Amino acid sequence: MLLRFLGTGTSHGVPVIACNCKVCKSHNKKNKRNRSSVYIVTDDNKHFVVDTSPEFRLQCIKYKVSHVDAVFLTHSHADHLHGIDDLRIFSSIQSPDTIDESAKNESKPPITIYTNRKCMEHLEFRFPYLFMPVKEGGGHANIQLFPAETSFNIGDTTITPIPLMHGHLETTGWLFSKWDKNHKNKESIAYLTDCNYIPQESFDLIKNNSGKLKHLVIDGLRIDKHSTHFSFLEAMEAANIIGCAEQVWFTHMTHKSSHNQVKKYIKEHINQFPALKSAKSVLPAFDGLELKI
Repeated sequence: MLLRFLGTGTSHGVPVIACNCKVCKSHNKKNKRNRSSVYIVTDDNKHFVVDTSPEFRLQCIKYKVSHVDAVFLTHSHADHLHGIDDLRIFSSIQSPDTIDESAKNESKPPITIYTNRKCMEHLEFRFPYLFMPVKEGGGHANIQLFPAETSFNIGDTTITPIPLMHGHLETTGWLFSKWDKNHKNKESIAYLTDCNYIPQESFDLIKNNSGKLKHLVIDGLRIDKHSTHFSFLEAMEAANIIGCAEQVWFTHMTHKSSHNQVKKYIKEHINQFPALKSAKSVLPAFDGLELKI
């Protein structure tokens, strides 16, 4: 299984519009952060996307995303949802008067979007045209919604939704699991963004379903505390409670710290968290980074 970061930035992205700070003006590619999203290719060649950011089209072009079998939404905030229309390249509903290359997508099955019920309500309210017949024009994405509340399989991959809290909004983290080559041990990647609280039941879900947790991707916004996101220290504390991750990666970062400054901060504070000292690494993710299990 391969996971590629399409974006690792917070809602403003990095660089921030009209900002002249050192991070925004940096030439280091690891300080260029599109809005947070990941692309996953499974061992049996299923293609998943977690969140459709406003840069989704550009992310797909840059990182050569050519196929999408399923989408997993964490929540309905604009920086995670508002690229959804660009799914029409992968499967679309065309109007009767449309005859062009994109019409070939009409025969493809709808792309299933898995998320929580609140996000489904927001999506249907904000994008009603996605659920209507197309009478004229270029068509729209062909999607269907599925409320993910328990573990399920797509091909050889088991997906477990992980309830999180993002201030007062319920969000969904995702645990992607597979069997190793000998089919003896389960291996997993956990993706937990946009949260400032993880219920005990969710900690238990991760521990009980991950087998070997090869990678933990977790919301780490900035040094200072925030009302809806983990700070760096809070992200490390949550990772310490989970305790079993071989590698930990921060995502959803602001322009307040450069990639190297985040690395330095983690190194200076990691001894506060016993479980993390045995991890292979605790690092900030960056756009284009690939994780494999």
